[in-house]
Amino acid sequence: MSELAHSPEPLLPPLVVAAYVACVAGAAALANCSVLAALFKTSRSGLLTIVLQLAIADVILGASLCPELWSLNTRTWLFGNQSCVAYRGLNVFASTVSSYLVTTIALHSLATVDFEEKAITKQIKRNEQDEDEEIRSSRHSLVASSDSSTPPRTMNLDYRLTSKRISVIQPTIFIWVLSISLSVPEFVLATTVHLDHDVVLCTIVDTSQRLHMYSILAVFNLFLPIIVMTVAGVLVILKLRIKKILSQLECFESIAALKLSLWLIVVYIVLCTPRSIVTAYNVYSKTMQGNQTSLVHDDEMISVNLATSSTYIVSTLLRPLLSIILLPRVRKSFSFGSYVQTDNV
Repeated sequence: MSELAHSPEPLLPPLVVAAYVACVAGAAALANCSVLAALFKTSRSGLLTIVLQLAIADVILGASLCPELWSLNTRTWLFGNQSCVAYRGLNVFASTVSSYLVTTIALHSLATVDFEEKAITKQIKRNEQDEDEEIRSSRHSLVASSDSSTPPRTMNLDYRLTSKRISVIQPTIFIWVLSISLSVPEFVLATTVHLDHDVVLCTIVDTSQRLHMYSILAVFNLFLPIIVMTVAGVLVILKLRIKKILSQLECFESIAALKLSLWLIVVYIVLCTPRSIVTAYNVYSKTMQGNQTSLVHDDEMISVNLATSSTYIVSTLLRPLLSIILLPRVRKSFSFGSYVQTDNV
């Protein structure tokens, strides 16, 4: 979060920061809105529902990161107390939602692949046991004739895999409730603090509350998502390396979902984790000093905060681009307009 130090001059020319924010945040907003528009035009279930929610979270996150970058560069909060409350609350809310949705995409993709693999295995065993011509031709149509005086009767028997979907309602409800719960203290306790030389901080003044709150955030918004993502990423890599599974699932979008989940995990770990670590370090180190002036950072730490926040906002651009590139249904929506198909993701 932006807890700023006084300095007579900005770190970077304001025009440079404004251009960076306008280009990256603007492109991210356009990409996320494009994903939202494409998904609203087609049927959504499973994975696509999670991608839709991730796009919404990224729009909110990108909007909250813009004033953070500007304030870190100018070293003072210029947007008033109400904007400070909204910024801090929405920032925690959107960052928590996005991290857990990335995790959910990976777990859902793995669960879908396991389900399809088991279904294909059962189908193969069934075909091996039933070798007669009637069962082998039942996927198309079976013509059953009775006697010469009765015209042939046609029965359609379909033994294809059922399009059973893995529900994402429960995990997504949990994610949004958890994110709202973690953001409530920020909405309640955030305020602006006026220091010397017209420096304004957007922070939480209560030292004990700040320490307790960020201890909880460190567990639920940093360590837990990273642990689950790391495990899920390893499992995704193992799935993608098994050629037998890939050959069996070549007709499904599950492979694309696995690749998307892996790239989203990489993007999160590389671009998002450094900011969370730096924020946790700042809070714990400054809280131990126990006074308001301790909230002020030195020039070196502000530079680190600005760098990590700048890379964080890039993730809100890369995630929708990855969804467009790797998911066939989203990509076809851009190419051919409304594309409706029922699948397992």
